Amino acid sequence: MKLGIISPAEVQSFDHAKELGLDFVEFDCNPPGYFGKPIPELQAIQADLKAASERTGVEVGAVGRWASRILDEKGQVIPEEWEAVKAIIDFGAYLGAKYYLCSCAYVKEISYYQNITCAIKVLKDIVAYAKEKGMECAIVNCIMGDNFIRTPEQWKLVLSEVPGLGIKYDPSHSFVHGGQNGAYLEEGLEWGAHFKYCHIKGVIQRGDSQEPDMWYKRGLLEKYPQLQDEPGFARGHGDNNWYDNPPAGIDVINWRAFFAILYKYGYDGYLAIEPHSATWRGEKGEKGVKYTIKYIRDLMI
Repeated sequence: MKLGIISPAEVQSFDHAKELGLDFVEFDCNPPGYFGKPIPELQAIQADLKAASERTGVEVGAVGRWASRILDEKGQVIPEEWEAVKAIIDFGAYLGAKYYLCSCAYVKEISYYQNITCAIKVLKDIVAYAKEKGMECAIVNCIMGDNFIRTPEQWKLVLSEVPGLGIKYDPSHSFVHGGQNGAYLEEGLEWGAHFKYCHIKGVIQRGDSQEPDMWYKRGLLEKYPQLQDEPGFARGHGDNNWYDNPPAGIDVINWRAFFAILYKYGYDGYLAIEPHSATWRGEKGEKGVKYTIKYIRDLMI
């Protein structure tokens, strides 16, 4: 296995990863509305990024683009987003990335059946294009951006119809639909053979997940900024006392059992640490990353 970290698409990310003794970085090239950079900005620095990778010996394990609304209200591919997806795959191929991490947003104007069939069609195109560039594809199990192909319900319908598509699995996301105990052990035991890439992120959660409602409200705010002063919508108001993403190893996930599942299926791929907490920032966050590196290294046989 290789251990790496999700990082900004910057030259400094390679130096930081090398200082931490990590093998690779992952660049998530989401739309600007979901924490990403405009694609021309990425293309402008790709030569510098490649040079930094070669200088440090830190590879690019994957590039990702989720929260990708690639289907319109009729389930047809949106040409502009399809070009963006291809551009990110090209970007990853230039940097030597092995994987492209993708998603497919649910279209509310059409039926569930139509969503599945339209998703299968566009995912076949994505997998085929990535294959041309020497990359493999894995679909994320994250809810961000209305991604809906993230549980066994959809995997059973989609994966067998899209040869070459695997799963990018993050056990912390199973808490969205599995409650405070998650569903990652059940999902891993049943679907571990399809895991192509994994994220390492801790989680603590009280009760059922509020994340679907949080993303729904965020989407409404993007469309209707005037709602930001309304109760329940105000940015930065209220205390989050139900959820956090502390460093892996000081959270509730049974990482030893999860790694047992990975070994059961012969997983020997990439493990990308994802610092993703509002409370673990700055010096505290850096200490948390170092703790996770030590903890996860001890589980890597």
